[in-house]
Amino acid sequence: MRRTLVPLFVLLLAGCSDAAPAADPSSAPLKAGSQCADAAAHGKAVRFTTPAGTRLVGIELGAGPKGVVLAHQNQSNLCEWLPFGERLAGLGYHVLAFDFGGDGDSEGHLGDDRLDDDVTAAAAHLRAGGASAIVLIGASKGGTASLAAAVTLSPPPAAVVTLSAPTLFAGISAGEAVPRLASPALFLAAENDHPFAEAAQEFAATAPKTVPHEVFLSIGAEHGTGLLGGGQAKKVTDLIDAFLKEHAPA
Repeated sequence: MRRTLVPLFVLLLAGCSDAAPAADPSSAPLKAGSQCADAAAHGKAVRFTTPAGTRLVGIELGAGPKGVVLAHQNQSNLCEWLPFGERLAGLGYHVLAFDFGGDGDSEGHLGDDRLDDDVTAAAAHLRAGGASAIVLIGASKGGTASLAAAVTLSPPPAAVVTLSAPTLFAGISAGEAVPRLASPALFLAAENDHPFAEAAQEFAATAPKTVPHEVFLSIGAEHGTGLLGGGQAKKVTDLIDAFLKEHAPA
């Protein structure tokens, strides 16, 4: 009798351990904007997924039929955009500032996901939430990704704004995308921020002549979202305001 009890007990333990369900990552508590919790608390934390399955997070601000995707620069996260995002929300836009895959609180990229896929997924999230038109605004690598995404989105974005976007980043070529743009575009950079000032001028020179586009080089060397807080911050902000008012009014 003792010989049969021991194997039976072992089998029961093995059966119990095998029955334990695997954890579902999507059920984990939603965390977004953890590095700027006070500012993030002014919006709504959301999660959305790329076609390859990468789970990204963002902060939504405001509401309205015009959605604005805010894409951050390299070695940063959505926090850099929240002050400007709140301002846009106050003007009547539905804003989504998000973390690229592997940045901030988003998980690392899965499969063949690229930075422009993240922007496309963010735009799709806003459209699913009722946005009838989308504006893409990106800083540095976020600008490159936004330009690449702009030529694949259907319908195309109502407008694209870049701040210090490089022509090439992580295998994504804004230089190849710009000549195919169907959306009005505003290219911003600081005149002493090289090679990004030259990239903005190149974009303006190669954008289709039939598509409205502008370039502005501010005084100084601020990079990316730094243009919104530099010596010509008011000029840069006013230019963005006027551009959106013309091509994608709230």
